[in-house]
Amino acid sequence: MNSIRQKMSKIIDELVIFQFNAGADEIHMDLRRRPDGFELCFSSNCQGDMEKYVEHLNRYLNVPRNEAMEAYFWGLAGEDEGRHNAELQLIGQMVDQGEAKVEEGRLMIRVFRRER
Repeated sequence: MNSIRQKMSKIIDELVIFQFNAGADEIHMDLRRRPDGFELCFSSNCQGDMEKYVEHLNRYLNVPRNEAMEAYFWGLAGEDEGRHNAELQLIGQMVDQGEAKVEEGRLMIRVFRRER
């Protein structure tokens, strides 16, 4: 498995865990390869205060991509399973665009990662 596929797999894994932690019991995912990268979209039925989850996730997704930090965090990923916020920070470093919102009572997440 090449590096980009491994990283997309890690992004998927962490965003699914985030949604489970937010109370989701139904998650839909769509992954598309675009000419310039990968687009990943989720839709889930998270329970409780979804706005809180959206605010929390957007804080991590809306940071500039930093390839040097990505490489550093990638080497550390998985060493401490109890630190999910650190994993979300890693996802923010790995994507070029990210957005979470509540739409028609569902949590919607979209991230995009350019191929470089």
